[in-house]
Amino acid sequence: MLIQTNTLPMFKGPEVHSDFDPTAQIILHCGDTLNFLETVPNDTAKLIITSPPYNLGKEYENKTAIETYLDFQDQVIDQLVSKLRTDGSICWQVGNFVEDSEVFPLDTLYYSHFKKHGMKLRNRIIWRFNHGLHASKRFSGRYETILWFTKSDNYTFNLDSVRVPRSSSQQARCARREAVRC
Repeated sequence: MLIQTNTLPMFKGPEVHSDFDPTAQIILHCGDTLNFLETVPNDTAKLIITSPPYNLGKEYENKTAIETYLDFQDQVIDQLVSKLRTDGSICWQVGNFVEDSEVFPLDTLYYSHFKKHGMKLRNRIIWRFNHGLHASKRFSGRYETILWFTKSDNYTFNLDSVRVPRSSSQQARCARREAVRC
């Protein structure tokens, strides 16, 4: 099924599909993960970006013991790894699980689940934001973590596409340093 987007015609982007289609550039599926993954052939995806539920008891999930939650997510990870091409990457975005006022950083709990599937951690990316739930007995969690794993040493990374440009003052400092070296 094709997802309708309300973009202006002059900014037409790629079509977004909700079900697996081998010709689709983007698939955004909202539904049962394991059922969806059954429709995807093995060794198909070059990049998987996902943000699983955090086991907080939201309307789209049932809160369970952390061990039960991680066991289920391990089934998902197992399926995702099998769908990934040899040169593929998984970006797994997670926050924190909080129980009885104790914070459990989910990214640290997931690491061993990916490693047992032979995945290699390339970066632990921190996404900081200015909104979210307010805490009164600890600092508010204003970040989430994206774990970037690859299936092999043969993967795509285009640094220049995401590089933050230097400011004019940084460029001037670098130019002065270079002049001193000459």
